[in-house]
Amino acid sequence: MARRRRRGRSYRNKRGRSEVILVLIAFLIFVAFSIIKAIVLAIQNIEVYFLKQNALIQTVFVIAMISLCLLTVWIVFEVKNKRKAELIRLQMERKHEERRNILRKRNLDYLKNMCPFEFEEYMASVFRCAGFVSEVTKRTGDGGKDIILRSNGEVRLVECKRYTSPKVGRPDIQKFHSAMIDFNAVEGFYITTGEFTKQALECAENKSILTVNGEQLLNLIEQYVGFETEVLEY
Repeated sequence: MARRRRRGRSYRNKRGRSEVILVLIAFLIFVAFSIIKAIVLAIQNIEVYFLKQNALIQTVFVIAMISLCLLTVWIVFEVKNKRKAELIRLQMERKHEERRNILRKRNLDYLKNMCPFEFEEYMASVFRCAGFVSEVTKRTGDGGKDIILRSNGEVRLVECKRYTSPKVGRPDIQKFHSAMIDFNAVEGFYITTGEFTKQALECAENKSILTVNGEQLLNLIEQYVGFETEVLEY
């Protein structure tokens, strides 16, 4: 008997909640209908009042409405233009600060002491300043490339080696060239803060691979990013 009573109470409670929800929905529909009806009546009253006026008042009213519409459109465009200008200003400031940061660290000893991943991010910033869309690959299993560059529908790859020894050898260049073939890259940059072996340089000669050692790297940064005085005078 106790279980039947509990079930009966539960059924009555659920039924009561359902009735309350239905009443609430009906009330909301009534309110929405009343608001719509009031808006329609207001528009009709304005139309009737407008038609009763003489031609001059009607003309003034039309001109006022057109002016209000034009003013609204102008305000919307002004807000959009200001937002766009602010976005461009922030982008320019970020780009300017990125250039300053690159040039502050343009020191071979400093670059050699970076962690490998920090060096990859640094080089990605350098190539961004040169106009490339620069994407650093994942830290493990990168497939022989550290940075993917995109520009005008073309792909270029970058491999970064932040060390002084051992030198970059022929097998390193061959692995990088295989990655270029897989990505259909038009060019590759093999960058090291150290040096290349003679065999590595010979291997890269007949391929679209630009080898950049430590000293050449500083020149590359200057070429792509600019001079420190240019950034300071920006």
